[in-house]
Amino acid sequence: MPFSTISTPEAKPVANYKMATRMEGGRLLYISGQVAWDAAGNIVGKGDMRAQARQVFENLRGVLRAAGGDLANLMKITTYITKLEDFPAVAQARSEVFQGELPASTLIVVKSLFHPDFLIEVEGTAAV
Repeated sequence: MPFSTISTPEAKPVANYKMATRMEGGRLLYISGQVAWDAAGNIVGKGDMRAQARQVFENLRGVLRAAGGDLANLMKITTYITKLEDFPAVAQARSEVFQGELPASTLIVVKSLFHPDFLIEVEGTAAV
């Protein structure tokens, strides 16, 4: 099936990585895991879960805007964190960024992410 790739200059581009894909003619958008990189490739909030979570949610927003939507279009997110005790900071950042209804959500605690300074990664599915 043909699909289109969505990207945004608001999040760091990575070789051989698609920020999001959408089947041609469809409304579903599959957003790859977003981490706490800014557009210049700097890690935001080293050691600070709240700062990293805010950056991740802003990166999600950037991908959604590039596809013609916003955070309200998210239907489901999966959040990966490295320490369960950091979840309150994630919840706080989420409440600061999201307005209205929250998407369906799954939380998974993992041993590590692909870079030791990343504390959180979030992927999502949206209808745009």
